[in-house]
Amino acid sequence: MRKNVRNLLLQSLAAAILAGGALGAVNATGDQANASTKPGPRTGSHATSLKAAWPALKTGSRGTDVLTAQHLLAARGHRLDADSVFGQKTAKAVRDFQKKNHLEIDGVIGAKTWAKLTNLTLAPGARGQAVKAVQVQLGVKADGVFGKKTKAAVSSFQKKNRLTADGIVRPTTWHRLVAGTHTLPVPDFPRDVRLGHKMALRQLAAAGIKAPVGRTSLEGVRARTIQGVIALKKASRCTIVITGGTESGHSAGPYSHAKGYKLDLRTRDEGRCVTNWIKNTQHKGAPRGKDARWYGTLNGVSAEFVYEVPRNGGVHWDITFK
Repeated sequence: MRKNVRNLLLQSLAAAILAGGALGAVNATGDQANASTKPGPRTGSHATSLKAAWPALKTGSRGTDVLTAQHLLAARGHRLDADSVFGQKTAKAVRDFQKKNHLEIDGVIGAKTWAKLTNLTLAPGARGQAVKAVQVQLGVKADGVFGKKTKAAVSSFQKKNRLTADGIVRPTTWHRLVAGTHTLPVPDFPRDVRLGHKMALRQLAAAGIKAPVGRTSLEGVRARTIQGVIALKKASRCTIVITGGTESGHSAGPYSHAKGYKLDLRTRDEGRCVTNWIKNTQHKGAPRGKDARWYGTLNGVSAEFVYEVPRNGGVHWDITFK
């Protein structure tokens, strides 16, 4: 009886916090020659509010936002590797940038540092590291060339976010790209916290993720796994199609589908967006057998992305969230 009451309380806590997260859910010369540093106007009748929180990045941070900041620092003339990892070289570049711009020199990329980094305007025809920063956030090929595809992606993003859809990246668009909507950090749940199928569906729906396809079950999925896939949607801004959960038929193991650690995602149709985002923004690791593998961190949840190619067909992303 006590165990059942404890599990119900843990599930309620998980639901409340997850819902909050879901609903909140180097060529420097070339860059400077193509990007205006004049702040752009907040245009449009539905101009985005700048109240959404900029992500705070510091030594040890990883992921898309770190990669974006590294490209922006490189665009300002700072030499560092754009590897999605906030290491010593990135921290030094941040401090140098802060000193040059009369900001508090703490090596942390907070709201004021982000505002300075993104105080530039990019238009079609621009080239360089700053363009790569935009492309990373949009999940398109980061080739540093602001061409037709990048303009279309920018315009589509602006339209969805009720900004003037002119395909030009001004500070307001920068803010929405990086800050998005505020999400809560992942709570440190006990490892045995599992969600029921209906509760998991409610969290996914609140984040704009449709119910899984086919006979996929989410009964007993870990709360952190659901938070991880919600963070994936926020980071990639892609349509997420879940094709595999905790139902029987998957391989066994300590971090298996049955244990609630894994989800399968579609790679075709809508899933191509996720595929492009993973391959362009995450760290490539050693393959798992013959299957290619990437890894990264999504809002505090470690994720391993395996491009699984079964012998009997059905290519998909096999993602482990820890």
